[in-house]
Parts: sequence; C-alpha cells; structure tokens
Amino acid sequence: MQSPQYQNRAQAHPPQPDEQYPAPTPPTAASETANRQETTGFVAPVTEAGRGADATKPEGSNATAAAVETAIKQSGQTEEADRAAVTTAPAPSPMAETGSTAGEQVPAESITSTATAGSTDRGRARQPATGERSHSTAPIAITRPTRTEGETATTATAVDIDRGLDWNQCFPWSTPAPLSFSPPPTTELLIDADSSVMEQTLDQISIEGNVAVRQADSLLEADTVHYQRAAETLNAEGSIYYERPGLRLTAAQAHFDLAMEQGELQQVSYRLTDSGGRGEAELAVIESRDLTHLKQIDYTTCKPGDNGWLLQAEELDIDKATGVGTARHAKLHFKGVPFLYLPYASFPIDDRRKSGFLFPRIGESERNGLDIAVPYYFNIAPNMDATLTARTLSKRGVLLGGEFNYLQERHDGRVRAEFLPNDHEVRDDVNQNRGAFSYQASGRPAAGWRFDADVNYVSDNDYLDDLGDSLAVTSARHLERLGQLSYTGSDWSILGKAQYYQTIDDSISINDKPYSRIPQLLFDFNRPRQAYGLTYQLQSEYVYFIHTDNDRVYGQRFDIQPSLSLPLTREWGFLTPKVSLKYTKYALENQAAGNDEAPDRLLPSFSLDTGLFFERTGNWFSEAIVQTLEPRLFYLYTPYEEQSDLPEFDSSDVTFSFASLFRENRFSGNDRVGDANQLTAALTTRILSDSSGAELLSASIGQTYYFLDRKVQTGSNPTDNGNHSSLAAELSSRIGHWSLNAALQWDPDKGSKNTEKGAFTLRYDDHDERIFNAGYNFTRGIVEQTDLSALWPIGDRWGLVGRWTYSHHFDETVLAFAGIEYDDCCWRVRLIGQQLLTDIGAKPDNSILLQFQLKGLGGWGRADNEFLESNIAGYRANR
Repeated sequence: MQSPQYQNRAQAHPPQPDEQYPAPTPPTAASETANRQETTGFVAPVTEAGRGADATKPEGSNATAAAVETAIKQSGQTEEADRAAVTTAPAPSPMAETGSTAGEQVPAESITSTATAGSTDRGRARQPATGERSHSTAPIAITRPTRTEGETATTATAVDIDRGLDWNQCFPWSTPAPLSFSPPPTTELLIDADSSVMEQTLDQISIEGNVAVRQADSLLEADTVHYQRAAETLNAEGSIYYERPGLRLTAAQAHFDLAMEQGELQQVSYRLTDSGGRGEAELAVIESRDLTHLKQIDYTTCKPGDNGWLLQAEELDIDKATGVGTARHAKLHFKGVPFLYLPYASFPIDDRRKSGFLFPRIGESERNGLDIAVPYYFNIAPNMDATLTARTLSKRGVLLGGEFNYLQERHDGRVRAEFLPNDHEVRDDVNQNRGAFSYQASGRPAAGWRFDADVNYVSDNDYLDDLGDSLAVTSARHLERLGQLSYTGSDWSILGKAQYYQTIDDSISINDKPYSRIPQLLFDFNRPRQAYGLTYQLQSEYVYFIHTDNDRVYGQRFDIQPSLSLPLTREWGFLTPKVSLKYTKYALENQAAGNDEAPDRLLPSFSLDTGLFFERTGNWFSEAIVQTLEPRLFYLYTPYEEQSDLPEFDSSDVTFSFASLFRENRFSGNDRVGDANQLTAALTTRILSDSSGAELLSASIGQTYYFLDRKVQTGSNPTDNGNHSSLAAELSSRIGHWSLNAALQWDPDKGSKNTEKGAFTLRYDDHDERIFNAGYNFTRGIVEQTDLSALWPIGDRWGLVGRWTYSHHFDETVLAFAGIEYDDCCWRVRLIGQQLLTDIGAKPDNSILLQFQLKGLGGWGRADNEFLESNIAGYRANR
C-alpha cells in the first residue's frame, strides 16, 4: 500500500517546481549586503546554552553575533568590522546531514564541535525515528576553498552518473559497486561549495557553485542548494547528483526532507549499483533509505547506450529491504519493438529469491507436440521454497507438477511430483492417469549420525520415455527407493538400510529383477596399528532379501569377517600381510525340495601386498618435474569350497579393471567367495610438478597370474581355467586446460580380438566459456559408442552447443542435438534442435528447444542450463 505522502505526490501531472518546493526566502534590501558574505574561512563553536542570557531577543541574533564575533577574532579581523557584519545576519538552521572538503567554514547556531580547514569528518547526535520530525540542533559545517581575488564562482559541469562503474561486466554484477566518495566516519552534515556566495535569512541558507552535501554514506551534489531552517528541508537545482549504497540518481530539480530522510527528484536517471540495473524516470520519490518510487520509467540491465531490451512502466517501486522491483502497467520492448504488456510484474534487483511467476518454458517435439510450461515460484522462507508448474502438452493434455526444497541446519531435502490426467496418447484400455514422484534428503541430526533418503516412483514403465527429455533419464532401467541411517564412531560404524527397486525396463525378465533389502544392517570395526603394529578389522552384515516374484527363493543372510593385518611402511616401500576368516549363514524360504534351508560357509583367506617407490627429477616440456616408478606385487590365496547350494541374492562378477586386480574377492556381495591362488604384478609411474606437486600424468599397467583354475562362478558360467587375466592399463593426465583419461583391457592370446574393453575421454575446459569432450566406449559384443559434445564461442557474442552419441554396435544415432546461442550480456537467446532415441530400433523423437532470457527479468524456453548440465560434461551454470 502506498503511504499517504506518496499518494499525494503521485499526481497525474507532476507538480510544478513552485508547487513542490517552498520558494527561497528573499533577503530584505536592508540586510542583503550583510547577508552576502565574502569571508575567509573561520569556525565558531557555539552551544545551545549561549541563548539563555538574552532570551527576549530575536531567535539567533545574539547567539549568532557572539559566535561570529568569536570566530572573527580568531581570524584576525577587527572587532568593529565583525560586529557590523553580523548585526542583521540571522543564524542558519540546523541540518541533519554531513559532508566536507578542505575550505572555509561559516558558523551556525547549532555548531557543537570545532571544525578545522581541511576537515571531512563530522558527527550527528541521532536519527529521527520513523515518522518523527526532529527539532534537535544537529551539527552543521559549511566549507569552501579560498578564492583568489577576481576569481568567479564556477558552474557544475555535466553530471557523470557512471563514475567508477564497470559496465564491461555482465548482469548480474559479481560484486556491488563501491561508493564513488569516501564517507566521513561520523554523521555530521557537511556542505562544501566552490563559491564564496552564501545568502542567509531568518529561515534559509543559500549556497552556490558546485555544492556537495555529505552525511555518512549519502552524497548530494548540485549547482545551488537552499536550506529551509524551520521545515528542515533542502532544495537543489542544476546538475544534481545523489548517491547512497546501491543507488545513484541524477536530476534537474530535487527536494529533500532531512528529518524524515525523504525526497523528490524530477527528470531522473538512475543506477542500481548492487546489480547493474539502470534507467530513466520523470519523477523519483524517496520514501525511505530502502524504498524508492519511480514514475514513468524505463528499466534495463543493458549497458548505457544499448537498450537491447527495455521495460517501460507507469510506476516502479525499488525496495532494497526485500530486493524486489515491482512495475505496474509495463511494456516490454526488444530492439525497440514492444512485444508484451504486463499489468503487473516483479523482478529481483539483487541475488535474493522472490515469489512470482517465472517466464514460461517453450518447446516442441513429435512425441508431445507443443510443450509450454508456466511455473510459479514461492519464496516461502530463506531456507525453503517451492515451484508449481502447469505444463501444457498439445498431444497429451495438461501436466501439473510441483517441487519443494528445504534446507535446515542439520538436513536438507527435495520433493517433486507430477500428475498427467487422461493422457490423450495412451490407449483406452490402459490407465491414462500418469504421474511421478521423487524425494531426496540427507542430513546429520547429531554428532556421528547421518541419514539419506532417495525415493523414486513412476506410474508406468513408459513414463520417462514419453515425458523425459534427456538420454540419462530415458536410459534408466531401475528406480531406487532407499532409506538409510548410520553412525560413525572413532573406530567403528553401523548402518541400517532399506532398499527397493522399481524395474521400468520391459526387456528385463522377472527372474533378472534385483532383490530388495528390507532391512540391511552393517557393522564395521577398524583399529589400526595396535600392539606390534597390528591392525584389527571386522566387517559384518545382516540382511533380509525379498523379491517381486513370489516363487523365487528369499530369506535372511548373516555374514561376518574378522581380519588381522600388519602394515609395514617406509619411504621406499610397503609390505602388508593379512589374514581373514569369512563366515556366512542363511535362513531361506521357498527352497527347492531337498535343498538345505539353512546352509552356511566358512572360508579363510590370506593376502600379501607389497610395493616399492623410486623417483627421479627431470624436465618435461621445459618444466621441472619429479617422476616416480612404483612396482607392486599382490598375492592372494583363498581355498575352494562348493557354493552352488547357496542362493545368489546380490553377487555378480566385479567389472574388470586395474583396481579390481587388487581385490580379495572377484565377486560383489557376500553370496560368492572366489577361490584364488594368484599373483598380480603391476607398475605405476607418475609425473609430478616439482614446484606445485600437482600430478601431471599417471600411467598404470597390471596383470594377474593364476596358479589354479577358478571353479566358483555365478549362474551357470563354466570353470575359468586360463592362466592369466587380461592386461589392464590406465592413463590419466591434466596439463593446462586439457585432461585425458583412458582405460584398456587387452589379452594377447586372443589374436585379432585381443582388445576386450576400452574407454577414452579427452576434455578441454578453460573454466570460462569453452568446453570440448570426446569419448569412446567399447565392450566387445556389447557396446561400441562414440560421444562428442561441445560448448564453443564464435566471436564475442555467438556460441555453438551440441552433442552427438552414436552406437556403432547398432549403427544408430542415440542422441544428437545442435544449437546456437547469442549472448549480449543483458539478454540471451538459445535455439537447439534435438533427436533422441528412446529404444533401439524405434523411431527417434525430434524436438526443438528454445530459450530466450532477459537478464534481470528472467527467461523462457526449455533449452535451459539444466538441459546443458545433463548433456555436456563439465558445463556448469554461471561459469
């Protein structure tokens, strides 16, 4: 609601100057000569007690005469001349602001401290409360530099509102612009002027010539300033410049109520120096330090001289307390062309969040037709927000979605839900009401405690294919529902978990669907370097498995594995012998007739891990480096035990890699323990920067040699009787903006098919504007895929984005999109064409994604940053 004062001032036609401001009081002819003073600088300390001796005389006459008399004596002038000069000079009225530069000072009745030439610091007793008019005698000091004889008063030049502002940075500015002046450390009002011309009457002080009025963190500059004593108001004329933190104004005329900290300015240019907004206005009404009303305004975040986009409105409220700008009856212009009328619009003027409609997201696809989403954002609290979205799909109907985020001191979370009633593209014999739900949360409720939750649900298996828009979403095969609570002590930890999967891939048979763990309990104990350097460890688990197929075996499993190791470490190498004993017990249901319902297993294991460290210094591409050479041997022995009578709840072959060469069990889970009598030999070399210690390159290669056949297998796999594993190699390097990662599995005994698996990733990322990714994935007989993506500028404003994922195995493009964007610092447009394959052999879905953003107001479209973050590795918003 507007204040009564604002309602009175916001007329259809701004009042004329003589209606807004009281006219300066003209001096009488008899006193004009006395009132116009051409003095050298002086200071007159006078206290309010000086009035008591002559209370019957006109207010200010006796006290001021005494004050000026004292000051003139101090300046060395004759007492008679001084008294003649002040007999008709009334005292100036107190003011409530400060500002000073070196120069002369004229006494005021309320001066309570002595000012010296060159002073810039003054103090004010207190600020009036809101709505209160102060009648205190606050300090005032008026200064001017001394003029030589014959010098005339100067006139202010054109006002530079952009002094010190960096318009080369784009919206939003990374840091608020500092004040263009140095505020005095106290709150006394200081008035500086180039001219020696000062007029005094009973109720007014008039000062001319590059006048600067300063108080604390506020500055007013003008050609002429008139101060009204009784009303405690200040009128300014000519080349007006006003500045305070976060706001700058220039104007033709200005009026300020000093006690109320309010003001009005006409024909205004303004700058929001916290963020980079700017514009023009016919009238600016300063209601308080936080609230400013503007009438008939223009607003943009573009650089001066470039109105790429422009908001024109009848009214604009700038509220620094809430960080919100509110416009009424506004029109949006782009490149001078109006394209949108907004009866009401609000937008942020700083980095704080605010409630309101976000700009719509627009896209089009063959699968869904025209896709328009209109979100509304709720800024519930500083640690809590929500978004409700109505998404219209021309081929399917209206999808309603919501998202709720919260951040507490010890936990945070996100809830998302969608509902699409009566999907027009779904057959009548299938449920046409579709939806999705997800909840993620994590927290630390107390010292040592942690909880995590990840719950996901969709109404049908095709939901993500139909309504998702990225490869990562449409490639999902299972949706996890997880809740876990853990506690970590000094040398032990415990974890409780419930885990369930929703399988959404129709190609997965019911027998291949994963078991759920409801519940799973884990207890681990680790006490390193005890007596004789020994390390004691214990790993234990209890879990209850269930399956969606009621005919499958289900039940309980208990597993415990104590171990004892002796780590011996030196600068030149290490040696770690280790022994362990693993016991597993089951309680099963739905066992086939004749099979044990409570089988168990007890197996010992021994390992010996040893390695050496060598290093040398050298030069690499003209940089001093340290190169290491690290040979390593790992021996493992685990006896064979028949395990075909045990179920396979969660065990599978571990993906082979360089790291897996040093595992004590070649299977994941606890249902299978692999028999082993083997030795792994590996070699690693690293190149480190001698100056920074950063790793420039790391390369490793290793192989396992088997002394016995591996009889224990999963499923119906036969015994593995090979005498060695494939060679496993890894390479990683980071030099400047380039990074390289590669992995290879190679078996020299397999002839032309000796390469079993490979992965290669090359990335260029300058952490500013340029990203290039090239990847290749190969698993013989299963996957062969190339993936290229890039974000690359062409020129100062234009940029290209794109990704291409191609399956050589199926000879099909899985995902492809290409787009172009134009970024003009204050606005951006991005257009992307996409082709997405949801199923091998199916018809790809083609879509167009458009994003148009007016920086500082918002944007619309679906080619947003979230889309790029999920599709271009290394991309981050606000890079």
